[in-house]
Amino acid sequence: MNLVPYMRSLQDKDVTFTVTYRVASVRLVDGQLGDQISNQIKVTLISDYGDINKTRLVDQLVINHGTLPLDSLYFELKQDASNQGELDQTAFIGGLPQTIIRNPKGQYQLFRIGDAVAARNTHAAIYDGLRLAKDI
Repeated sequence: MNLVPYMRSLQDKDVTFTVTYRVASVRLVDGQLGDQISNQIKVTLISDYGDINKTRLVDQLVINHGTLPLDSLYFELKQDASNQGELDQTAFIGGLPQTIIRNPKGQYQLFRIGDAVAARNTHAAIYDGLRLAKDI
């Protein structure tokens, strides 16, 4: 949701975005710029799609490794849930209540949605929550 404003604010600051490459190595390079000492970063990039390497000198380096689901709490609570964390996909897609009972002694239902499943956008997580909570 914030991509466009961030891109606008970074573009006029000469920020370079590099996609489809991975960082192979990083090394701090000390140097002199006039009266000031300069610390730059020498970055070697390798292509994901071919035998192409690039080397750049940069002031800062930000690496995006993607995201992993934050699901540890789900797995801690799963066995004690009445549904043991199971989601009836057909009911979910059809907007119907979740009725699975795997643990009759369970006192709560548990569902893994949003970024606990996979990296998605905010709208997808909110929509998943709405589909489940509307029947409570």
